[in-house]
Amino acid sequence: MNLCARLLPPRLWLIALVCGPGTPLPRAAETINAPELFITHCAPCHGPDGRARTPAARKLGVKDLTESKLADPEIRRQITEGKNDKGGKQLMPSFREKLHGDEITALIAEVKKFRK
Repeated sequence: MNLCARLLPPRLWLIALVCGPGTPLPRAAETINAPELFITHCAPCHGPDGRARTPAARKLGVKDLTESKLADPEIRRQITEGKNDKGGKQLMPSFREKLHGDEITALIAEVKKFRK
């Protein structure tokens, strides 16, 4: 039995086998730490308070999350696909390869907590 099969439950091992390396594995909803995901993936640009007061935010024109009025599907799209300006310059990277769907759902709720 290979190492992967010994360390992962059968369902996750099958997903890893079918999807290949680099594909994020699903996590049980109760193990997702949305604040930690935000700090790791979003805070470098949006800041720990969501107000976009970081050097990267100033350089890229990152939006203040406390003023966001985006609907959940648009937030999901931006997290999944990233965001480019009208000229095609990347403003926000895609997190499709880094985050699983349940993690993105948790991040949507976390991002909305910053709203006024």
